[in-house]
Amino acid sequence: MQFEFKAYTREGKLKEGIISADNKEAALQILQNQELLVTYLSEKRLSLVSYLFKPNIRDIYFFTKQLSYLIKSRTPLDESIRALSEAMPNSALRSILVEIYNDLISGITFSQSLARFPDIFDSYYVGMIKIGESVGVLDETLEYLAQHLYAQFKFKNRLIQASIYPIIVVFIFLGVLFALFYYVVPQIVAIFAENNVPMPLITKIFKSIADLLLQFGLFILGALILLGFYFYDYLFKTSEGKATLFKLVSDVPILGSLIKNNYSAQFLESLYHLSKGGVPIVEALEIIKDSFDNPLYVSALEYIVEDVKKGSPLSESLSNFPDLFQSFMIEGIKTAEKTGELAEVTLTLYNFYNEIVENQVTNLSEALQPILILLLGAALGLLEASLLIPLLTLTKYVQSF
Repeated sequence: MQFEFKAYTREGKLKEGIISADNKEAALQILQNQELLVTYLSEKRLSLVSYLFKPNIRDIYFFTKQLSYLIKSRTPLDESIRALSEAMPNSALRSILVEIYNDLISGITFSQSLARFPDIFDSYYVGMIKIGESVGVLDETLEYLAQHLYAQFKFKNRLIQASIYPIIVVFIFLGVLFALFYYVVPQIVAIFAENNVPMPLITKIFKSIADLLLQFGLFILGALILLGFYFYDYLFKTSEGKATLFKLVSDVPILGSLIKNNYSAQFLESLYHLSKGGVPIVEALEIIKDSFDNPLYVSALEYIVEDVKKGSPLSESLSNFPDLFQSFMIEGIKTAEKTGELAEVTLTLYNFYNEIVENQVTNLSEALQPILILLLGAALGLLEASLLIPLLTLTKYVQSF
């Protein structure tokens, strides 16, 4: 959620802006932590234009990559942010960078400022920046985050490409159905009615569907759209919905394995970079937990963190969740614990799982094509029968005279 605020600094200077937080109390707490005297705080309703132009993963990737170059060239952080805010093509991100710049010159750390925008910079991004600041390797951290974002961007693009063909087929089929129910079926029914010929069962069924769509088509379409938005919000924006969706797709061939392997690759990639940077294992697991959006993995990692704190090896803790973490990965981490080369082993495992994910995305598109062809063939056969059967009935009726 976003909140508009007006506040005064300790020097008496008025500061206005927008802050992101989970609720109003959290927003107030963030502002008070910045030593601001808040005089106005209200939820900001996002317009449709603001939602459509919200920074996406591609915008964040380019920002992170460019910032890493500027920091490597020893440009001060505040000047780097100011320069990027002037050059950023996305207007929403440009406004956010202006606020971050104002925070930096006010003495607020970069990670604290980023944390004000959880819808744009997730907890994993903020956590890594915080580590980079504390260790003094912000440029390397930004470079890694850019690679991480690029990998996510590439993965999503491949999924989109794999789904283009199925989406086109479905829309073509829906277009054929629309033409059949709105134009063809009414004409066939009219012929039967004019000649007082009894309609076949399949024609009666299609007539009932066509009548329903002609009378209530707009209401049905509106209800489907609202239902779609409801299920989208539930399945993708609530913990219960995400858990339900994950359980549903876990047993789907190829897709279930793809999702699990992608989460394994994300876990290994994060663990590699954090262990390489010298972050203690418990702190690393906490950061990784915050980066996951799947409530089942979050719950599992919460247990693993507590178990590791008690002295259990990471591999042993992971083995308690065989449905989430495969035995191959667990055995690899067990070997790393014995040899003391956690970073090197996790990098090897990450490359292995990343390659598997890339192959599975390609295979997903190839596997969907024959299934869609079979389904489309069956549907077209039904449509053809719905046209041929009444025509044959009419032909037999005419021949009887």
